[in-house]
Amino acid sequence: AKFPRNAIAFKWKDETARTKLIEIEWSASRTGLINPVAVFEPVELEGTTVSRASVHNVSIVEDLKLGIGKANMIIPQIAENLTKSSSIKVPSKCPVCNSDTIIKNSNDIKYLVCPNEECQAKKIKSFALLTARDALNIEGLSEATLEKFISEGFIRKYSDIYHLPEYEDEIVNMDGFGRKSYDNIIENIEKSRNTTLDRYIYSLGIANIGLSNAKMLLKAYNNNLDELLNANAEQLSEIDGIGPVIADSFVNYFADEKKAEEAKKLLLELKIQNDTDSTEQIFENMNFVVTGSVEIFANRNEVKKYIEDRGGKVVSSVSKNTSYLINNDYQSSSSKNKKAKELDIPIITEREFLKLAGDE
Repeated sequence: AKFPRNAIAFKWKDETARTKLIEIEWSASRTGLINPVAVFEPVELEGTTVSRASVHNVSIVEDLKLGIGKANMIIPQIAENLTKSSSIKVPSKCPVCNSDTIIKNSNDIKYLVCPNEECQAKKIKSFALLTARDALNIEGLSEATLEKFISEGFIRKYSDIYHLPEYEDEIVNMDGFGRKSYDNIIENIEKSRNTTLDRYIYSLGIANIGLSNAKMLLKAYNNNLDELLNANAEQLSEIDGIGPVIADSFVNYFADEKKAEEAKKLLLELKIQNDTDSTEQIFENMNFVVTGSVEIFANRNEVKKYIEDRGGKVVSSVSKNTSYLINNDYQSSSSKNKKAKELDIPIITEREFLKLAGDE
């Protein structure tokens, strides 16, 4: 989980640098939030050139009293404003749909919001998440392509993606497309029908529900989606790794009739694979760290999925609780290798890992 309740992260003190603010960009998101992003003169921090930083919300803009062309300390978030001119104006119009913006207050924090449900930013970003690799994994449907299909009216709801063949002639004759492009897109859309419940839940774009949280929720209910949907927030928050914020987000999403109906229609288009149910949980209660390049698997995400399907957990750093470090380069001088050797954690290659799993 991103925020495990039984763990604490310690970090080094951040390096800071002085720079000058050039502008504040206001970026509309799929949730309706319009997020301020600081653009400043490039500076080097810990070997990386930084020129942008999120300012997160209106309250932070106000608290820092930001002004264009003024000096600020950045880390790469703005740590301090040295001039405090407070000349930034919060936009009254959405940068995407030009609708009137509103400022919402939550827990004494101000957020800029576009209330227009038909705002293109909401639609495009939501569909981009739906088609992303960790979601339904539809190759060829870039944000630019989705924007064209949405503006043409081919896509309004999630399930409409699976009805694009109804617009075959129009798509084939669109600028930048053709028969081959169309055929590739439709082939990838059909492939995406075969998916898993965790990917389906993640693809819906529920606030605070990433792929890992979707897996946790489903695992707690033995992959039974109906039981999961009938659970209340109090029951969900009792799941290890799922707190009240995540639980409320999940329950509130499906309490919205319009969203629930759209999610149901999308599910009807999919063929849910339950192969993980019958997979032996040989890695239960085991923690793995994966580092370096992979040779047998396509990428490290595939290694992670392989481990999680068998009951294991993939974590980002080596500790005394790590069962194995997977690294094809045993001689690597990486910090993870050094830590594993210090703690006497076994370092194994992909091939050795597959032998451990009984697949080699």
